[in-house]
Amino acid sequence: MDSIDHAAGQQTNSSCESSATHRLQLDELIFSSVKPMALKAAVLLNIPEIIASRGNGGPLSVEQIASHIASANSSSSSNSHVDMVYLYRILRLLASYGVFTEQEEADQADDADIKKIKYGLTGISKLLVQAGNQQSCGPVLLLIADKVYLEAYQHLHESVLEGCYTFNKAYGMSLWEYLRQNPQVNRLFNEAMATNSNAVMASVAKMYEDGFKSINTLVDVGGGTGSALSMIVKEHSHIRGINFDLPHVIATAPPITGVKHMEGNMFEQIPFADAVMMKGIIHDWEDEECVKLLRRSYEATPANGKVLIVDAVVEGEKETESLSRQLALLLDVAMMVYTTGGKERREEEFKGLFQRAGFKSYTIIKLPFLQALIVLSKSE
Repeated sequence: MDSIDHAAGQQTNSSCESSATHRLQLDELIFSSVKPMALKAAVLLNIPEIIASRGNGGPLSVEQIASHIASANSSSSSNSHVDMVYLYRILRLLASYGVFTEQEEADQADDADIKKIKYGLTGISKLLVQAGNQQSCGPVLLLIADKVYLEAYQHLHESVLEGCYTFNKAYGMSLWEYLRQNPQVNRLFNEAMATNSNAVMASVAKMYEDGFKSINTLVDVGGGTGSALSMIVKEHSHIRGINFDLPHVIATAPPITGVKHMEGNMFEQIPFADAVMMKGIIHDWEDEECVKLLRRSYEATPANGKVLIVDAVVEGEKETESLSRQLALLLDVAMMVYTTGGKERREEEFKGLFQRAGFKSYTIIKLPFLQALIVLSKSE
């Protein structure tokens, strides 16, 4: 009888431990919204830049970081006082997720002065350094953590109940119309898209190097301020680029050697070229709009022309939840929030769109990013 009771007790303990683990996992999900906001605070305080420029490659103490923050804000009208306890708590959290290194002096006691604890850059925080880094992830972070975008998530459940577009529900207009009417948010959006393009397109330019050799004219549809196209023509100077986007976007585009800026509506007509490129465009739209856009791309290229798509391809294996699959699914829900029917797609879904638009074949080239390069052809 004792052995039976003992076994039952073990099962009870195991069940409690499992329940506690589930609660911890759920709590981590619930409080995950703290992470991007802590990252945003670090970027707005220029902490990655301070450590990179003032630490001579090494870590800085909380006191040193606070001093540089105070100096940078001393000329502003706001109080330049820096609360070192609050600063330490943000740094400590981010260090626990590998954003910064955390280092205490060897002879420090457990209750030592937090001002002396040092924080340094890791591979993650180096990606947030913006000064002199055209591939910084800082602008993307500031975009995603901006209150305009966060407000739209408050209506996510209504998209299920009403079949509505979440951003439209929050603001009474689409994201694209909102950007057109709000120059400051439009600037933030363009900066984020530009820095993201710099990193991804540098890889595209090299991995599709042989393909670009046969392209003399390349139009980037929805190319923003031209950052993606600039990476291509920089690596392949024989290419004449056409950066094609809406008037309010082209109005802010800087001059780029080898690139001509053109305004227009991509659903109506796309400038003719040897190849059409679309980075992060297909995932912004519903299937019908995508097919229409792909058909316009088909019409804008010769018989041997190519259409280059840079977008995420969702992996199909649910059994193995890889980081890339999870990220793609996070981005998919983000598209639910930001766009009018946009989504991330599996290869089979892309294939259906390509066939409906008239393309005969495609090749997927994996990139060292969430996105892949998909090359469409009119022939087998």
